[in-house]
Amino acid sequence: MGNEQHGAWWTPDAPGLRVPGSLTRTADGWRLSLIGTLMVNSGGWDGLHLVPPHTLWGSCRGVPYTLLQCFLESDVQGPDPSATHSASDQWTMTWRVEQLVRGGEITESTRFHAVAFELTGLSAWWPLSGLRGPQARSGPYAVPDDVTIPLDDGAIRIGVRDSRRFGRRVKSLQEHVEVSADRRSGFTLDEVEKEIAGPLRALVAIGVDEPVSVFNLRLVPDDPLTQGRPPRFLEVDPHDGEEPEEPAPTMHAPLPLSPSLDGMPSFIPTWLELARRCSVPLDAVEPHRRSGSLQLQLLDVVNAAETLHRALHEELAEHPFAERVRRALDDAGGFNAAQRRDVRDAVKVFMGITLEKRLLALAEELGPEVCEWLFNGTVKPWAYVTARIRNALSHGFTAPDGVHEDPGALAGALHLTEAVITLRLLTEAGLPSGTALTAQLDRHPGMRSLAKQSIADWPALAHRISPNQWPRPQPERPEDQSASSESAGEMPHGAEGSPQLPE
Repeated sequence: MGNEQHGAWWTPDAPGLRVPGSLTRTADGWRLSLIGTLMVNSGGWDGLHLVPPHTLWGSCRGVPYTLLQCFLESDVQGPDPSATHSASDQWTMTWRVEQLVRGGEITESTRFHAVAFELTGLSAWWPLSGLRGPQARSGPYAVPDDVTIPLDDGAIRIGVRDSRRFGRRVKSLQEHVEVSADRRSGFTLDEVEKEIAGPLRALVAIGVDEPVSVFNLRLVPDDPLTQGRPPRFLEVDPHDGEEPEEPAPTMHAPLPLSPSLDGMPSFIPTWLELARRCSVPLDAVEPHRRSGSLQLQLLDVVNAAETLHRALHEELAEHPFAERVRRALDDAGGFNAAQRRDVRDAVKVFMGITLEKRLLALAEELGPEVCEWLFNGTVKPWAYVTARIRNALSHGFTAPDGVHEDPGALAGALHLTEAVITLRLLTEAGLPSGTALTAQLDRHPGMRSLAKQSIADWPALAHRISPNQWPRPQPERPEDQSASSESAGEMPHGAEGSPQLPE
């Protein structure tokens, strides 16, 4: 599909009113420029028009198109009385389009019984490949068997597809990995993104440690008129003839933060279910090109960690201590009912599960081996400092220690919290924890750099915030340093065989 398509466009509820216009590909979607206006509820004549997202239909050279999630950017409804030239009399409309479907007219509620797509990076993440890996069968090359994962009343299949070309002089064989799914109850396009494509995209992105995109997304609609005929595929956001650029992963398969091939059938269903429950934490840690200040990024990630803890743990239903405080206020007198409830609610917050406790629990659930490997014994001050920074930035209270403005503390808290969320999601879905996980982390360059980070000294930062709660770490005594040097096979200064300073 080219970068620009010309045709007629209309709204599904007014097919008789068709407006000419051009559809252009942009960096993050599509833009529809109309010569004329569609009859949508675009507000008044003077001011910014607040229009809900629309679905638009169109036809370009006989090919039907559906534009989903269309947002009105500009609308010139009629001639400008102050203009003197006729060119400004043209009515125009410009829409920003999030998603395009080529080949049919659908709505957001249209259901599809089959879907297939590819992911950039999937061929690097998927360990089973007939060309790069061990042969699944002896003899001539044969495409390896698919891995099938049950899905409600259907199934997901991940496997290698090959395309062959034979000519008089040239013979070529190219393979790619494809995901396909079918379900008797069908999927809407939104369900495909939320339940299958989005979670798998995030999983592959975490594995290859690069942003990943979906391409070649094809859908088969539930159409009784096509029974017994070859399936009619609809293309979603078709590319312009060139395959999307594949990421260049810095690791080799099998990738450290990926399940084993044998564990795929049990891991992927659990991951898909977890992704539905924890969409906010997953979106916060999926590798992508971030924007915004360091403070805003930290707020997003730490809030996502709090959301993850709430999703994985039951919240306290009863607060006995807070109720005791309320009854004591009943007996003390001088407080009305509303004031007693306010005090009880405040006690519930401060005596309940604080953000610091939530962060600490998420990290410690990875196992003591992982905590020691990733935090070097400083997991508790990390949780304390990170919670303090988030609260200072989010609630705006006065923090004279200035830790919430320390670039090293912000960067360290951001990336370590990202790592904890990522590892907690993976282990919850079935990736091994404890010693088995540290062995995989040793092979991950990004995780190793976090474990050896030196931009944030968590005990020192915690002492800076609260000297009484976190005493300053005592420097190592000379005799301890000497003993540690001897235990490491080093001879103390002045011993036999070491250089002597002149007296």
